[in-house]
Amino acid sequence: MALHLGIDRAKSLTRNRPRLVAETVKGLGEDRRDFDWDWCSDVLFEDHDVLMLFDASLDGIEDSGNEINQALGLANLASADWFVPFRPRQARDPDRGFSHS
Repeated sequence: MALHLGIDRAKSLTRNRPRLVAETVKGLGEDRRDFDWDWCSDVLFEDHDVLMLFDASLDGIEDSGNEINQALGLANLASADWFVPFRPRQARDPDRGFSHS
């Protein structure tokens, strides 16, 4: 959710504070995808299911017993599940330690 909010904020800044953005990125290399927030969102997310939590008409969708939740095969929408890996076999080892350069 934080990443969704960050992309939305960046999109807003690009639109509402273009001089600030231009000043902030001055001197950085340019890429054709700069400021393409839809592309950014597509690349960084597997899906956007979490956004359904903000749709009042879908109230209760976070419940794994919810009919819509089951029909769509949703996972991890209940707050208690937010930090449960989608694919446990691909999850990073919690004992991996940290590297600081």
